[in-house]
Amino acid sequence: MKIPPGPFIGENMAKNEKEKTTKLNSKEPAFIVKPALKNFGLDYMHIILIALVIILIALAFALSTFKQGTIITSCQNSTTNSICNSSSSTNSIHTSAQALNAAEHYLAAYSSVNTSLSLVPYYSLVNQSSASYLNNQKEWLVVIPYLDPLLHNEKFDISFILYDSNLTLANSFLQTLKPAGSSNNSVVSLGTVSLYNEIECRTAKPIPVYVITDPYAPGAIQTLFTAINESKAYTNSVNVSYFFIFSGYSQHYYSSFGTVQTQLAGRYLSCASNQKNFPQFLSNLSVAWTGTPLSNGTLYDVVLGSNLSITPFNNCMKNVTTRLDYESQFANLYNIVSTPYVIVNCKYSTLPESLPYAINYSLNNLNN
Repeated sequence: MKIPPGPFIGENMAKNEKEKTTKLNSKEPAFIVKPALKNFGLDYMHIILIALVIILIALAFALSTFKQGTIITSCQNSTTNSICNSSSSTNSIHTSAQALNAAEHYLAAYSSVNTSLSLVPYYSLVNQSSASYLNNQKEWLVVIPYLDPLLHNEKFDISFILYDSNLTLANSFLQTLKPAGSSNNSVVSLGTVSLYNEIECRTAKPIPVYVITDPYAPGAIQTLFTAINESKAYTNSVNVSYFFIFSGYSQHYYSSFGTVQTQLAGRYLSCASNQKNFPQFLSNLSVAWTGTPLSNGTLYDVVLGSNLSITPFNNCMKNVTTRLDYESQFANLYNIVSTPYVIVNCKYSTLPESLPYAINYSLNNLNN
C-alpha cells in the first residue's frame, strides 16, 4: 500500500487542537448576564444599579439633616422662639455657647450675695437656658429659668444682657410674681407710696410718723432703732409714735409660751416708748433679746436698768391692753398685713429703710 505524503493523522489532530486554544485565548473576555426571573423582566445588572442609586439618595438626605443650623442675625421680637437659639450669627463675635457659658459664671456669683438671691444659682435650670443675639444692640440676651423655693418652686426667669464684644455683663433682670391687678395706691416718689382715699392729717410741722411692728417680726428691733435715729435727725419736723401689734409672728409662739407671756414684750415696748429713755430701754432689751418670748422678770429687769420712770410705767402697764387694742384697730384701718410698716402724715406708706425719703417727700409737699 502506498502511503500519501504528509504528517500522520495524530499529528494533524494535535495541531488543530492547539490552533483552537490559541484562537480562544486571543478573544475579549465575555460577561454573561443572565435574566432575573420574576423581577419585572430586569436582569441582575439593572437591579444592582437601581439599588446603588437608592443608597446614594438616602446618603444625600442624611447629610442634609446634619448641616449647620439657621443663622440668626436678630431676635429682638422673639426671645422664646427656638429659632432664636442659634449657635452663631453672621454679625456676632461670639457664639451662643460662649454667651451661655459667660452667663453661667455671672449666675454663680449670686451665691455670695447676702440676700435670698443667693438661692437662685442652686435652683436654676441651666439645661433649659437660651441665648439670643440682639443684632441692633450687639448684645446677647441669655435667659435662664429658675425655681423659687419660697413660692412653692414656681418657675421664673433670670435674664442677662452681655456685650458681644467681651461678654461682660451689661444688665440683669429677675422675673417676679405678677400683681393680681392694678392698685388704687400709687408710687409718688422713691420709697413713698401714696395711699388711696387718705388725706394728710397735718398741714404744718411736725408731721406724725407711725411705726407699726410685731415685736417678733424679723428686724423689729432694728426698725425701732432706725425710727429713733430718724426722729433725732428730723427734730421739730416729725413726731414719731410706736405701735405694736400681734400678728402671725406672735401667734406662732402662743402654743409654746402662751398668749400672756408672748404678748409681754409688746406691752413693755408700748409703755417704754412713752418715755424719753426709750432708746436706752431698747438698747438693753436687744442684749437680752433672743427673738422668743422673755419672762416678766427679765423684762422688768430691763426696765429697772434703763432709768425709766417707774410710777408712770407701772400705771401704763395697768391699761396697756386698751392701748394695744387701739393700735391694732389702727393697723386694720390701713389694711396692714405685714410688718414692720410705717405711715407718714396719715397718707404715705414706706418701709423703715426708706423712711427718710417718705419724710422728705411729705415735708416738701407741705410747702406746695
